[in-house]
Amino acid sequence: MESSTPKRKRLSYACNYCREKKTRCDEGQPSCRNCRVAGVQCITTDKRRAGAVVTSRRRPSPNTACNTVTTPVENAVNTPVSLTQPSPLPVAASQGLRPPAQFWDRSGWRSGRLPMMPRFIGGSMFEIMTEWLDLAFYRLRIPAPYPASLPSGSALPVSVSVPPSPPILPSGSEMRLLGQRFLQTVCCIFPFMTEGEIYQICDSNLTGSPSGQALAYLIAAAASMTEGGSQPEDYIAYCNTLLGHVVAERTLQSAQAIFLFAIVLRSSDHIAWAWDVLCLGVSIAQSIGINQATTAAQGSTWWCVYVFEKILAFESGRASMIWDRELSRSAQLDDDDDDPTAKYKWTCISLANTLHEMQDRAAGAWRREEWLPQSVDEAIEEKIHTGGELAMLLDYWWGGLPTEYRTGSAFSQQSAFLSFYYQYALILLNRSVLLIEASELREMTSRYAAGKPWQHRLANGAGVCVEAARDMIKLTVATVDSGLPTYLTALTSPLSAVYALAVHILRERRSLLARSDLELMKAAIGIIRQHYARLDDIQRVNEVLSALETYTADCLNGQVPESFGIYNYGALQR
Repeated sequence: MESSTPKRKRLSYACNYCREKKTRCDEGQPSCRNCRVAGVQCITTDKRRAGAVVTSRRRPSPNTACNTVTTPVENAVNTPVSLTQPSPLPVAASQGLRPPAQFWDRSGWRSGRLPMMPRFIGGSMFEIMTEWLDLAFYRLRIPAPYPASLPSGSALPVSVSVPPSPPILPSGSEMRLLGQRFLQTVCCIFPFMTEGEIYQICDSNLTGSPSGQALAYLIAAAASMTEGGSQPEDYIAYCNTLLGHVVAERTLQSAQAIFLFAIVLRSSDHIAWAWDVLCLGVSIAQSIGINQATTAAQGSTWWCVYVFEKILAFESGRASMIWDRELSRSAQLDDDDDDPTAKYKWTCISLANTLHEMQDRAAGAWRREEWLPQSVDEAIEEKIHTGGELAMLLDYWWGGLPTEYRTGSAFSQQSAFLSFYYQYALILLNRSVLLIEASELREMTSRYAAGKPWQHRLANGAGVCVEAARDMIKLTVATVDSGLPTYLTALTSPLSAVYALAVHILRERRSLLARSDLELMKAAIGIIRQHYARLDDIQRVNEVLSALETYTADCLNGQVPESFGIYNYGALQR
């Protein structure tokens, strides 16, 4: 009997994520739909060929505007748990929902891995930043001096009431003053509306379209935030009820209203809510062709949306959803350019592209280690090279700025805005180094970065992070002391700098600059309290900041023993 032909095996070209979830993969390119929804990088490996990546049968995706996902990259520490056990995981570690794949779950803290740019789940920047502080105390083997946070992923939803009637706007003259302040602050950073458009909306007396009404309330809300007044919750709640009507308009003004709504929500520290609203605005802007920029108004609106979306994605750790062929190629900046508007525009775009590239390249290195069978040495070497290249990338961007933007002056809102996010990027890129033993870091850089232009930069990552934290606090303090109208202190706060500086003081309490760093911390904490005084999280913010300030001061006064140390995993072992 003749032997029958072997049955042909059906090869699966589903991506790794769809295989894991046992769902149907549409094999879209560059990412399948399931991966885009879940927020993970879409990678398909061939099980027959030791981890080779499959690209030959990937189908073109109908939505080419989606970028690859942004996920945390892990640092060179990738090792087993030490025999010396650290402090117990905080309460939130074992509870709550499973976070999206681009975030780093607390369950991974015991794995010995330390992401270079960890991304944590949270509905506000305070939650996201405090999660890193929890990680720092865990790795330093210190019980956190403040009460435990809510379980990861179980934060209470934002409470939004539906106003029975439209809230009352200020009178005509007061509304014009608010419009003027809005023009001087928000539109100085994001110039997406002209002076004539702003005053026309302020004088409309709510007789226009739903998007015009929403813009009137949002202009008043944003302007009142710069004055340090109470949180305009009524205005925000009413704009939320108008959102469906604004979406249905599908006009340039409706896209501007949604964009401004996202800015106001970010200023209220509702960063998850702001992201959801901004996603809606980007979708509308692209569907009605604003990204084609056939008019000056469309062009200014689109590049402002582009920049804000990249910054918000970087802050929240989410995957950017905008791809633009023209804006992704930042123009060469020239000090001799006589057009300040164009110069500022392309400076902001270059910042957005730099932040996105940092996040994207770091995510790629981390995902390759997760999905591909790299050796320990290969994984460590790639992560060190990625960190060094990202440090040089950020330095190159800063060195290429026009001279007037490198001053970081509190008297220039645009310069202060660019300087703040440069320092913020430095802190996020280098703060994990504060949680690694200096001897281990030197050993890794000497082994894998010898002769590279960024060898000493990586070895001094802790110093770079601390100096950036000091500069951020000094910039914020100078901005507040100037008394000039600004939107930077309403949009964000130096929370990342305070946490990084606190960890540095706990590690280097014998430093001659430790007490001056503590005074900088106290000044920044006062500004943060003022920023959150109008928000719902003020009680939790006060608890954490007061406990952190007291504990740091006690360390410097010798009231806390020096028995703790960094959780040492051994840098070169898995």
